Amino acid sequence: MQATPRFDWRKPIALACIAGQLLTAPLAVAQSLPDLGDSSDATISEQQERTIGKRIMIEIRADRSYIDDYELNDYINSLGNRLVAASRGATNDNRRDFEFFMIDDETINAFSLLGGFVGIHSGLLLTTTNESELASVVGHEIAHVLQRHQSRGAEGQKNKAWIPIAGLLAAIAASRSNSSSAGQATEAAIVGTQALAIQNQLDYSQDFEREADRMGLQIMSRAGFDARGMPAFFERMLRANRHNEGSAPKYLRSHPLTTERIADMQTRVDQIADKHTAIDSEEYLMARAKLRVMSMSSGEAAAYFRTVIAERTILRGRADVYGLALALTRARNFSAAERELDMVRGTANRNSWVENLAAQIQSGQRKWDNALSIYRAGMKSFPEHRGLLYGYLETLYEAGQSDLALTTAVEQLKTLPDDAKLYEIAAKGYERKGKKLAQHRAIGEAYFRRGNLIGAVEQLEIAVKARDGDFYESSSAEARLREFKAAYKNRPLLPGEKPDRERPDHDRP
Repeated sequence: MQATPRFDWRKPIALACIAGQLLTAPLAVAQSLPDLGDSSDATISEQQERTIGKRIMIEIRADRSYIDDYELNDYINSLGNRLVAASRGATNDNRRDFEFFMIDDETINAFSLLGGFVGIHSGLLLTTTNESELASVVGHEIAHVLQRHQSRGAEGQKNKAWIPIAGLLAAIAASRSNSSSAGQATEAAIVGTQALAIQNQLDYSQDFEREADRMGLQIMSRAGFDARGMPAFFERMLRANRHNEGSAPKYLRSHPLTTERIADMQTRVDQIADKHTAIDSEEYLMARAKLRVMSMSSGEAAAYFRTVIAERTILRGRADVYGLALALTRARNFSAAERELDMVRGTANRNSWVENLAAQIQSGQRKWDNALSIYRAGMKSFPEHRGLLYGYLETLYEAGQSDLALTTAVEQLKTLPDDAKLYEIAAKGYERKGKKLAQHRAIGEAYFRRGNLIGAVEQLEIAVKARDGDFYESSSAEARLREFKAAYKNRPLLPGEKPDRERPDHDRP
């Protein structure tokens, strides 16, 4: 599961975005950045926070460690949004949009970015023993965002408030360099000045952590989770740290943990009158099983789940069988995977994850009609599960039914106009038909919805120059290009950033 990323973005993000861990930038790298102005320009608005977060997310989504899996992302967003909904009334800030995402990394870590983006490492989810423990960490990160700890920490530096932003952008700029020393430059941007930023922020970080603990407990309890999961998880983390000196989980390095904090958590839990005994959702169990398979070789994962299933004294857990079938599918042992999965498919309560895997098993055997039949039935039973829709469209392409795949994708976009993945799938169909204008416009629409305005403009410029569409298509693409350029021109700016920085207008004199 440990793919080597193009650059180690975890360090700048973890340090720049969690209170008390902000970066500063060396002059050599900072010179390639926009003029951030003096301290009078340093106040970070909520709109600027969101802009910064979106820019970071462009880099994260492009990294190989970003988990681009609909089922996993849908689960973690469902959990996160349930907690966000419960936060209303716990804070004065109820206006934020949140996005939750997962990182393919075995380390125990989570982080919050400016603007409401929250990342969860796969290793953290696998370390939790129940869903309430996971909710406690996610709720804690939501509290950091709602209380604007990152911006408040920057404001505490007074005339140094712009430095964290410069440092983060410096690390990203260095990582993009084609130079063989790019990695060293990024490391220098982080390590060379990290100590100063941490020293400046220590007084804030302890207070911020306690505040996030208190609010996180309130949020998870309101959402129906067992508040006892928070002190239980952190106590286990602290014990693990004591037994592994020098190799503390990353989460503890960025979130200083003390026995006093845990005692405070426990006291607050004891004061909660209506404690919930939460039952883990099946989606949580399925997500754990899927991540377990991703973290091992297919053989190791199959052996692991066979052992777990054998130890069950009464009934096979559906998530465990799903994990075994998924491992066998990864090993391309489709007949064995089908036999295992059939044991739980016939149960009264059907499951979208199981149906999606059943279709994938048929696709793996090139039994296209069987796969498409399962997908169609699954889409009817689980219309909100877009993974089934994506799988159906990709299977149509594999089965040689490109025209139907494209027609279906375009039709679905009428009701799901903000689905970037659907635009990407449509682009594949246009490419196969040799329709360059439509292909690049679809890619541009996907970029636009992912917040990559420069990429969107570039793709629409390619589309307009293709000139292989009719008058209506060409005129529509030109109009859309003007809209994208206007969106870039009117984008929220970073503190001190010039409006015309890298303005994507190749027609200007």
